[in-house]
Amino acid sequence: MTLSFRCAALTFMASLIVIAGNAAAASRDAYALQDKATIEACIEKAQRNSQHARVCIGEATRVCETLREMANQAGIKDCMKREAAYWDEMLNDRYQQLMANFSKKNDNKLKAMQRSWIAWRKEKCELPYMLFEGGKMAGVMVASCFMETTGIRALELDEAAIAP
Repeated sequence: MTLSFRCAALTFMASLIVIAGNAAAASRDAYALQDKATIEACIEKAQRNSQHARVCIGEATRVCETLREMANQAGIKDCMKREAAYWDEMLNDRYQQLMANFSKKNDNKLKAMQRSWIAWRKEKCELPYMLFEGGKMAGVMVASCFMETTGIRALELDEAAIAP
């Protein structure tokens, strides 16, 4: 093998690794379509069975964690962040629906309420860092708290948005 062929082969392999790494990072930044499908199917099933949709918080994470590449602390944390992104999108959508239906007076109240909730979630979900002083599991616990708390709030706003 010539030196130029080896260099070309190594450059090609390195670019594949970079592309794969970028794709993996992108899939971890936002929820995947299968996450959305998993959660929405769970919500439909819960409603058919007269269950509260809260049973679906964590459902996409449970599926995501079964993927081989996610079977470690970083992967589990990424699964939770992906699911939290779904709930955050739902929360923002329902917030906008409520804002569109409220009077100016109530718009201001909802804005203040949401701002205080965001501050409360931040403080609440930092508790594991305080308890474990940044230990290895603190990051996973923070991601779990953020996902669960955001999911609960999204469902609360969803119920409010569809109320008469």
